[in-house]
Amino acid sequence: MAFAISSNQLRRDGKPVTSIPSPYTDGALPSPTRFLVMHFTYGASARSSAEWFQSKANKGSSAHLVIDRDGSVIQCVRFDKVAWHAGKSTWRGLSGLNHHSIGIELANWGYLNPAGTEWKTYTGLTIAHPHMARHKNGNPNGVKGPIGWEAYPPVQFQAAVEVVRLLVEKYGVEEIVGHDDVSPDRKWDPGPAFDMAHFRSLVFGGRADSDGVGLTVDVAEGLNLRTGPGTTFPVVRLLPSGTLVEPIERDGRWLSVSVLNAQGQPSQTGWVHDHYLS
Repeated sequence: MAFAISSNQLRRDGKPVTSIPSPYTDGALPSPTRFLVMHFTYGASARSSAEWFQSKANKGSSAHLVIDRDGSVIQCVRFDKVAWHAGKSTWRGLSGLNHHSIGIELANWGYLNPAGTEWKTYTGLTIAHPHMARHKNGNPNGVKGPIGWEAYPPVQFQAAVEVVRLLVEKYGVEEIVGHDDVSPDRKWDPGPAFDMAHFRSLVFGGRADSDGVGLTVDVAEGLNLRTGPGTTFPVVRLLPSGTLVEPIERDGRWLSVSVLNAQGQPSQTGWVHDHYLS
């Protein structure tokens, strides 16, 4: 993917990304823009959320970008304009983060509801491989232990990394926070399924896994890169022995990774078993 910014609009492969403009804006953002706030949509798709940001039925919410599960991006507000994404919020002694931040929404159902052995969205959709965790601010349903959250697909995570790197460079963003950081008494997004520490590391130039270093495929016959965390998921490709990868997130013994090319840049994402990495 090749993202660029021109005239406060995001472009991909030389063309503007899909634009669904929201009327819910409030003047100019300061330059540089100190913060960037990550959210989940608690909804079905990037388009459905972007269309809601445009709807007359919406009482006033918007975001600069919405990134879908497949890595596609919709822009709703120009980067030099205030979007209504943070609401009542405080951070670093500032109140009202709308006027100090860029807001990015990730298409994601967020926290899920238990249904026997399954986990479902509030619309009744079953999520097959939920991320099990307890929210740092306490779970929204009051349960003390881990609950289900929709996982973020690697391609979506990687698209967000690439976009936010550009925003940091272009607008001088100093810090990336979650909505659950700036509004901890009422918000849970982007939630525990989003590895914020790793995301910040990738955006600001660090390398990543749980130990802060890359990992290497350490099996002579190569290692299958899969679309999900398990052998039931389809194989994307065979990674030769010696391939360098950067972990994105963990699900048990399975790691979501970025495969690095000869220049050390991410070229593909997928899942591998950690037993075959060193």
